[in-house]
Amino acid sequence: MSKELVVVEAVKDNNGAYVKPDRSTETPDNIAFLPNASAPYVVHIIGYDAGDSIPDGKYYAAFYDPDTQKFLGQFIAVPGFTVAGESTPGNVQVTPTDVGGDVTLGDNSSTTTAGSATTGSTTDSTTGK
Repeated sequence: MSKELVVVEAVKDNNGAYVKPDRSTETPDNIAFLPNASAPYVVHIIGYDAGDSIPDGKYYAAFYDPDTQKFLGQFIAVPGFTVAGESTPGNVQVTPTDVGGDVTLGDNSSTTTAGSATTGSTTDSTTGK
């Protein structure tokens, strides 16, 4: 038996709370993030911007056997975290109007200022991507 660490995204119940996945009903299609090929116990959660906050329980980690395509043991909630860096608008432009100006991002770009990620509970968090 081989095993690797995987991360699944939790679904929300009718009250908007994240629900712990059940290994008897989860399928390989529910895996949101796989480990590195060279490091079966390291999973990178990607696709967020600097400064995005990910709430407790949005993701769950579990062991997975790729040979049998079964989840092993229990799902454990990934603690909430904030993506490292600071989201800063880039390429800011203004178009004069009759009453002032319209400020836009010329190419919808943003720049990232390096920083440290924080972990733990996030109370005023966004739902991410």
